[in-house]
Amino acid sequence: MIKAHHTFKWALATILLIPIISIQAQTDTTLRREVEVVKSFSPAAMDAQKINEIPVIKDTEFKKPNFDYSIYSQPVFSTFSVTSLQAATIVGKPKEEVGFGLLRLGAGNYNKPYGEFFFNNKNQKNSIFGLHLKHLSSHGKINLEGGDRVKSPYSDNEAEMFIKHMFRKSTLSFNLGLDHDGYNYYGYPVTGIPAMIEDYSPYLGDRQTLTKGKININLQNLSKGKSDPSTGFDFLYHHLGTKTGQREHFGNFTMNFKRPSDRFTFLIDAGAEYSQTSQLYIDTTNTAATRKQTWIFGKPAILFGNETINLKLGVNAWMTFDNQYKTNFRLTPNVRFNFAPVKELINVFAGVDGQNYHNYYSAMAYFNPYIDPELAVKNHFEKFRIYGGFDGKFATNTNYKIQVDHSTFVGHPFFVMNQTTVWGTTSPESSMLLEIPMVNNVFDVVYDDMKKLKFNGEIVHSMGDKLNLLVSASVYKYTMNHEEKPWHLPAWDANLGISYQVTERLRVASEIYAIGKRHALLRESDPEKQNLNQVIPMNMLIDMNARGVYDITGKLSVFAQLHNFGFQKYEQWLGYPSQSFNFLGGLSLSF
Repeated sequence: MIKAHHTFKWALATILLIPIISIQAQTDTTLRREVEVVKSFSPAAMDAQKINEIPVIKDTEFKKPNFDYSIYSQPVFSTFSVTSLQAATIVGKPKEEVGFGLLRLGAGNYNKPYGEFFFNNKNQKNSIFGLHLKHLSSHGKINLEGGDRVKSPYSDNEAEMFIKHMFRKSTLSFNLGLDHDGYNYYGYPVTGIPAMIEDYSPYLGDRQTLTKGKININLQNLSKGKSDPSTGFDFLYHHLGTKTGQREHFGNFTMNFKRPSDRFTFLIDAGAEYSQTSQLYIDTTNTAATRKQTWIFGKPAILFGNETINLKLGVNAWMTFDNQYKTNFRLTPNVRFNFAPVKELINVFAGVDGQNYHNYYSAMAYFNPYIDPELAVKNHFEKFRIYGGFDGKFATNTNYKIQVDHSTFVGHPFFVMNQTTVWGTTSPESSMLLEIPMVNNVFDVVYDDMKKLKFNGEIVHSMGDKLNLLVSASVYKYTMNHEEKPWHLPAWDANLGISYQVTERLRVASEIYAIGKRHALLRESDPEKQNLNQVIPMNMLIDMNARGVYDITGKLSVFAQLHNFGFQKYEQWLGYPSQSFNFLGGLSLSF
């Protein structure tokens, strides 16, 4: 097995050689007032950027949920977070020039204080400096399915600084940040026995914290046209520490090149990634150890054609060195065809690609906070994805997309809870022995090969700041190799989001999310008792949210958010119900 420091030297040497190649790949950053459908349209609600862009405030934006079960997805519903207020430009009457920043203070039920501060200033003609501070926490209680009322506190704290400098043909950004999140392992499934579960659940009621310090340096080339060559790079490093003792170092360096010629454009993304995490349980050795991974990747491609018809031919390649698991080499095609028979009205597309997923520690911990904190999750591989569809415009302000995907995964992780069935009595007064399931309240992972078929349709309608509408729906079909169900994955999902400028001072928005039926697994730890596994249905759920902002003056406004006002009790993860109806309100002051 290759030692980690040798492999990291190889990765560094590879990166240093990349700039010698005279190829450039960078997206044209020219701003346009209308969306031009000359490639695949990917409608999505505008997510708030933390430190990559200048902080601005858009109170009425809605988020499109993402149900793809991968480490890069964000959960639709968070048990320990209401939807954060979005950053955007303050729009209202009277019309005044935007100042240096914004201060927001608020509070809500479940003993929820909130504060957020944005500041940005042009120190020079081409330089921008900014700060962002945030605190959101809750100290309330939640009723579990088993009848217990438990404490479910959480906290979300961010401190970020950015500096951006615009050169004549490029932009250099420097971002520095610190995140501190905390929450409790407060839940257990209804089949758990509250009086005895503590004997088997070492984390029940305990608090976990994730503290991450991060730095990001990014260089973007501002190419003026598709025929212009471009070069860019992105460097990211973070250090994560947890209350349960894990320490993670993670680094990624990626370079992007684009070099056009008369006949084609040559593209390449290439770089290296490294992760190191201590105090992890390794299933192959049944010991606690430090896991180290070094990834080297390259994604070269050639693009032929024009805006009406074009074809990209390329490959994606990854070499992965892991000190606890075997070294592997992964390769997928990267092919995409686009044809726009009627420019801006319809674009037909089809392609074949794949993805290799680096399941490093913090990626899994942020995706499912209630995973066993000592668990090392193996990487998984989407070795083949075939997709196709069409997108375009119904009208000037209305975009649509219809797409079908078929993916084949190898070693896909699924979250399950373990249980051990023992002989015992349900109370001290009883003498009758029964088989009682003792349930752990943190998640383990099982792996299986899977095929996934996805049908998706989306419509986005926009009328400037007056009206924005998003309608999206997806249907999924899963074919498993060994597991009975795709645990925690929905049969379908849909969402409707709308924001509306009622008056020059009042803006409102509403979102409705729906998730189809899912299944969870309580798995017997003893292989000889696998027939006692419990499959638990998780019913369809609907979550309704609303928010509004009223500008008292050009600088002072009030805001309010209502979440889950349908009062539905639901679980994103088995045993961990979310807060019922909750609200947040307060004041915003710009300066």
